[in-house]
Amino acid sequence: MSAILPAILMLFVGLFTLALAILRRLQSGRSPVVLTYGDDAEGFAGKLFRLIVAALVVHLLAVAALPQTVDAALGRIPLLDGPVLHAVGLFLMALGGGLTMLSQWAMRHSWKIGIPEKQDAPLVTSGLYAFSRNPIYVGMVTALIGTVLAVPNVVSVALALSAWISISYQIRMEEAHLGRSFGEAYAAYCQCVRRWI
Repeated sequence: MSAILPAILMLFVGLFTLALAILRRLQSGRSPVVLTYGDDAEGFAGKLFRLIVAALVVHLLAVAALPQTVDAALGRIPLLDGPVLHAVGLFLMALGGGLTMLSQWAMRHSWKIGIPEKQDAPLVTSGLYAFSRNPIYVGMVTALIGTVLAVPNVVSVALALSAWISISYQIRMEEAHLGRSFGEAYAAYCQCVRRWI
């Protein structure tokens, strides 16, 4: 049962995100998913994000379906392999997933996956966004750290590191976009609220 819990947690967050995207599309008539497929930096970041998410889904489903086979093929990292760290990992996955979902919901119609061509929603600075400029990404990184502890193998570590790099790059592109869109209001927000926590 413990091998299946990481996949269940990840799928729950994924289904929530999908449901929220559908809801926002029904409410506004536009999809909140604005990841591009272009050959520029933003398109590359979008492709990398999709690849990492797909690899994480496949990896956690493989661990859930064939735990002994995956362990035999990939091994486990002994330093991270123990029941206490496994429990901490599941807790961090749940905490990070919950923070991600709550942060997505709190953005209301400003929530997007990717960078919109035109900024058509207000800047969100209240609630969780009064403590972090990127609580969605804080939640995602927390869940990724939890994944490494819950499923301590080389693929989990590689995916977590790849996701960290991708998220860090995405944040900087989004910040540049928000700076252009909101000018001094966004600069003042950045002065008061940290990028992470």
